[in-house]
Amino acid sequence: MHLFRKAFSLGDIKYSWMLILSILICGAFFYADRMDQPDDRLWLSVGYGASFGLAILWSVMNYIGHIRINAMYRKQNDIGAYVEQLAMSDEDKLELRNYLEDYTEDLMTRGKSREQATAEAISQFKVKELLSLSKNTSLFQLHAHCYLFGWAAVACAALVLLVVLDGALGSNAVLVLILETIFIVYGASLFLLFLVYKLLDAWIHQKMYGNLS
Repeated sequence: MHLFRKAFSLGDIKYSWMLILSILICGAFFYADRMDQPDDRLWLSVGYGASFGLAILWSVMNYIGHIRINAMYRKQNDIGAYVEQLAMSDEDKLELRNYLEDYTEDLMTRGKSREQATAEAISQFKVKELLSLSKNTSLFQLHAHCYLFGWAAVACAALVLLVVLDGALGSNAVLVLILETIFIVYGASLFLLFLVYKLLDAWIHQKMYGNLS
């Protein structure tokens, strides 16, 4: 059920209005192309180009929208939460927690507020040696992008259904042709985008791992 929810989550699609607008522009210009068949096709090229460009822009914005900074690198003011995420024994965690709390109290005697003192005490230990103790040392937390597979599968299923119904009814309507084309183009694009995202994930991981090693 969890995997199903991840595969078909609309909430995982960032800036969805850009993708929908791209589909609508593509469909509108495809309809005009089929119905009017104008001699001057420059404006059709502009329309298709705008649809394609918007889809590319969405794919970039969507990827960036999923990148999150690892909690280890965020400003933290909770000693308990900070120590808990380290891959240490319970005894070592207790010892470190006590040390950080003593350090925080010492900073407070020097005039800092508890929040300032806690943040400074934690920041003193955000060095490479302690990062190596973390369960997750990547600078960026990257999304799995399972939803791209899910909605590509939905587009494929809708295409098959349309082809079967159109074949049975023999309608050959322009609207059906447009929908079939959109399902093919955008469904295949979502699948290819998953592969592109994974390549970007691997590149970022390699860069970040190199910087931390």
